Amino acid sequence: AIEQRPSFEDALLSGLLGPTQPCGKVLMRVQHGWYQLLSDDERQSASAQPFPHVPRRTMQPVPVAQPPLPLQHRVSAVIENFDELVSYYDAKVPFRRDGQYESHRRTIDRRLELNSLSAAIADDVFTGYLYQTLQLWGIGRRASHLVPLDQFRLRLQECQRDIDVLDGLSIEDDSLDVENVIQHVDKLISHLRIVDNKSLIVPGTKTLHHLLPDLVPPMDRRFTGAFFGWWPIDPQSRQTAIFTTAFRSLAEIARATKPARLVGTGWRTSPSKLLDNGVVAYCLSSGIKPRGT
Repeated sequence: AIEQRPSFEDALLSGLLGPTQPCGKVLMRVQHGWYQLLSDDERQSASAQPFPHVPRRTMQPVPVAQPPLPLQHRVSAVIENFDELVSYYDAKVPFRRDGQYESHRRTIDRRLELNSLSAAIADDVFTGYLYQTLQLWGIGRRASHLVPLDQFRLRLQECQRDIDVLDGLSIEDDSLDVENVIQHVDKLISHLRIVDNKSLIVPGTKTLHHLLPDLVPPMDRRFTGAFFGWWPIDPQSRQTAIFTTAFRSLAEIARATKPARLVGTGWRTSPSKLLDNGVVAYCLSSGIKPRGT
């Protein structure tokens, strides 16, 4: 049904008169695709008055996203607000998949109970816990494939001598030779080969974190990658570069904040995990997301 015909005055003011014809303006738009002829008096009046100007709708400018703060500013912000960020993590912890925390806590507690790294690698209970934790932490999901448990244990044994060198070191120790540790851990990440994909930094650091909880923070793309500005291809093509930057910065935070003093219940399982908690909380509270998403 055609809508009620508007008055001529309303049509004139609203720009509803049809296009100019050779004989003048003779049509009035009454509905989409429908026009009616004007009366003779209306045609004369329309021809005598200029067609009203209808201003064009102007586009509102799209807000420009502010660039992220330089890395050193982010590192300084984590240092200055470390205790508050740790508490924020406790309240907003994003890792809620069933069993993630329980398996992690059980693995760390077993590692501390065994006291030495060599005893942990030789212990089937600990390595079984660690294997399960890695699965719950996303290793072996999506495009990656975690080697079977017997091969996993064999890989740890093959790397034991190189891991032993780092046993007892702490990332918050002022005397730690950070650059030497970076080189050593970076090689271990490449040599562990517990997954069959090219990206090794995430499974490598998550494994070494449970073996060396005072020294190696766990890393992932979602939060570590967002905080340090990794591009999606970086874990495959720039492992040494991104690990160097990340560990060097985390060591700076650790030396300034001494996270061991905050180890306790919940996800506060070790000094290196508390560093991860601070970085995750900073990303959550600042709205930082991984590049390319």
